[in-house]
Amino acid sequence: MLFKCRFAVLFLLGAFFAPGTVHGADGPSDVAARDMELRLAVTPAVMDYAVNTIKPVLDASPDKDRLSQLLKVVDVLKDPKTGVDANRIAPDAYFIYNLLDKVKLGFLYTWKFSPEQKEMLQRWHSKYMNDHPADVFFAPTADEIIKTRAGFGCTHYARAFIVVVKALGLVEKPEDLRYVVSSKADDYNRALEKQDLKMTINGHQFVLVKIDSRWIAINTSQREAVQMPEGFRPESCSPPSNISVRFESYPPGIVFLLRKIGKDFNDDCGDNSLSRLMNISRSGDPQDAAFKWEGYVSADSNGKL
Repeated sequence: MLFKCRFAVLFLLGAFFAPGTVHGADGPSDVAARDMELRLAVTPAVMDYAVNTIKPVLDASPDKDRLSQLLKVVDVLKDPKTGVDANRIAPDAYFIYNLLDKVKLGFLYTWKFSPEQKEMLQRWHSKYMNDHPADVFFAPTADEIIKTRAGFGCTHYARAFIVVVKALGLVEKPEDLRYVVSSKADDYNRALEKQDLKMTINGHQFVLVKIDSRWIAINTSQREAVQMPEGFRPESCSPPSNISVRFESYPPGIVFLLRKIGKDFNDDCGDNSLSRLMNISRSGDPQDAAFKWEGYVSADSNGKL
């Protein structure tokens, strides 16, 4: 089973953890430290990857229009050899290791991995899984993802995409590239109906880019683009009215509801933990656990590009 986006969270939480965690305010330890990290920074490692891995592919491509170049970036990020998931470990491995490590038996599980993967597994476990094990989906910075090539989820791909696009200057205005957090419509409706603050709301992270005055949603996990409705503005994403997006790579009926959009390509939306992400899914605010959006009724029409 492939875990390419936040859909994996519900399965993993159900499989490895007892239900009942309330996703409210974060604890002061790891999350406070993460707040000091810039998750969308163009670091030396990011610049090296952008210039030496991404740029040669873009230069060799005959398609020079902006959208084609941006989609080509997704191709490279997802390439088995050059992509940011080249050292990927399946997400369930982190949770299995976490359980074994609690009883000092983690070493029994790491023999199956390469030395690089073993080091990375232990590093990410120590750095990102103390407050809540599922934070490994959401806490790594773009720099960490690119340096380790260990990405495995939609958050990781979206962050990596934004920083390499910034590094290469493929989008000139910071406000023309935005990080997006969305919720899966049926999950949100179920949680809203029950007023259940314990329910995990799955969703998807991707990006919005403005090209020739129109906003386009790019699925950085699957290489696809969807044109947003005429008149759409990122600033219109606020409760209670829903704005929906559907990507054709997902089964029919799966609709994503926009919940938080960065102000520019430096804004990471603050979704660096499961608890903050669940708050965003309900209210659009990482610090507010209340349900602020109305229930989703019907899908908006989106033009696939």
